[in-house]
Amino acid sequence: MQFQQLGTVVAELWCHDFHESLAFYTDKVGFSVGQHKEGSTHAYLVFGQSQIMISHFDYHGTWETGPYEKPLGRGINFSFFVDDVQSLHDRLVSKGVKPFVETYTIWYWRPDCMENYMEFAILDPDGYMLRFSERIGSRPHEPDDDDHKSE
Repeated sequence: MQFQQLGTVVAELWCHDFHESLAFYTDKVGFSVGQHKEGSTHAYLVFGQSQIMISHFDYHGTWETGPYEKPLGRGINFSFFVDDVQSLHDRLVSKGVKPFVETYTIWYWRPDCMENYMEFAILDPDGYMLRFSERIGSRPHEPDDDDHKSE
């Protein structure tokens, strides 16, 4: 394992079973381990330019903002930009990962154009939503463009 410089913002995802989550992220999704001390139940994981941390949850009464119940991360999804979303989707399905949101395309407003993305989402073992997106095109703005425009 090579040392991975930490990002400026890194989401830390608490998990019920560290080893199950580590296997899910590395063996199924394709993250690599950026930092992990042998025997620890905490790791930095890297996926392209993205980083997350996973850590076994231990109740100490300090960081808990509410009940620790699945699905965790309600109201948030973590977006990962990839070069080939369809291949990733197909690989995950072949490894038994059921998409939470099947592949779809959508236009997003940007200051200088509209960008077209192909996306899908999965849930990790604790219920965190992971969205994978690939930019597949762009076009100039049109007068009736909304922020999100599904096809």
